[in-house]
Amino acid sequence: MKYSFRIDYKDELCRTPHKIETLFLEWSISTTQPQNPLYKRKMSMSKAAATRAIRRESTDTTLYELNDNFAGRIGDSDYDETKLVHIHRRNRPLVWSHVTMLSFLDSLLKGYYIPPIICSSSFRNGNEIREVMDGGNRITTIRRILDNSVRELTPEERRRVETSKIAIVLMYNLTPCQTREMFCRINKSFKVTDGQLYAMSEDDSPLVCEAIALLEDDAYPLREMITLCFFDTRNNDDAKRRNLANAVAMISGITHGPKYITTKFSRQEEHVENPAPIDRERIVAVLSQAFHIFREADTCETKAPSKAVKKARFNIERYLAPIIYDILTVEPDDILAIQEKWVDYIGLVRNQSFGASDAMKVPGKSKMNADTWKRISYKVFHYVKGGPEYPSLTHDYLLKDMKYYLPASETDVKDEDEDEENEEEVDEDI
Repeated sequence: MKYSFRIDYKDELCRTPHKIETLFLEWSISTTQPQNPLYKRKMSMSKAAATRAIRRESTDTTLYELNDNFAGRIGDSDYDETKLVHIHRRNRPLVWSHVTMLSFLDSLLKGYYIPPIICSSSFRNGNEIREVMDGGNRITTIRRILDNSVRELTPEERRRVETSKIAIVLMYNLTPCQTREMFCRINKSFKVTDGQLYAMSEDDSPLVCEAIALLEDDAYPLREMITLCFFDTRNNDDAKRRNLANAVAMISGITHGPKYITTKFSRQEEHVENPAPIDRERIVAVLSQAFHIFREADTCETKAPSKAVKKARFNIERYLAPIIYDILTVEPDDILAIQEKWVDYIGLVRNQSFGASDAMKVPGKSKMNADTWKRISYKVFHYVKGGPEYPSLTHDYLLKDMKYYLPASETDVKDEDEDEENEEEVDEDI
């Protein structure tokens, strides 16, 4: 699109070359492509980014001052949320052994170099919060040393520890995406799981917030059903945040389509960053239909499933992913038939019917995409219909005769990030 313009000079002084150049630059900034809203949005985002340039600041402090400003770890008896320095939610749990803590104390007393504590600085309700991104074990050990929890300090040792200096590196104006990226890079010594990556956005991502509400909120509409069909998910996640990753997969698949029924952060990142609100009513409706299957399957059995079996079912790869895929891809009138299919199949697995478990096995299952769930759904359908001898249980036949079909753009999802976390398998006959 071409733009024509005309400058009317109201002041003769504007006719000087300098004034004309200045006026043209002002026009270029304020009026270029004025009818393009996307351009305006990009301009506003660029200006916002310019005002939020990342800033780094390094300062030295004594261990006494650092400990005095440290809030402690959430859950500890001495935790004080009013303090300045907090362990970032992205940081790993305390893993240092007592021997390592003693070695750290020895380094302090000998004056050896101690790596800096890296913090991100932000403001909440007008108050600065410094969150430790790297150094959580060091700062926690400093607290325990000064509490005499590592060993009893002599007066001279206490003086030397308290007056020891340590560098604090403060990072300002990090976006959530930059914080995640920086955290992963400075913590390469251990693998950051998908669940931990989701936990990094629990304060600013509607998708992650809804997943946490599903797991933790006492008033969530599905609370009783979740506990009945699986287990009480409240305050019951592990260090790798597997429950959170599974909850994100369910909610994102329902919200954004079947190809997002996956725990992989690399495939969910755009939706984690999406500020659009989540439709809880739809989430509850679909998950109610899915969870109803487990309730009916348990009712049909004379022997109730064990706690281990119930807990394993919350892993989406077990049953939930293909079940949710089925519900999302059939007509509303067919939901009842889908539920009956899965109730029958879960019963067959629990009764150890020949070939039942094989119906859930398809090539490339670790890729966790819509095509995988489609193939599993199809195999389960024909296993329930005709038993293990039904020809559709072979992979070659599957490729030729697919009842449920998604366009290539929906199913052919390339995923080079293979899942390195091997979930513990739990047999249904436990």
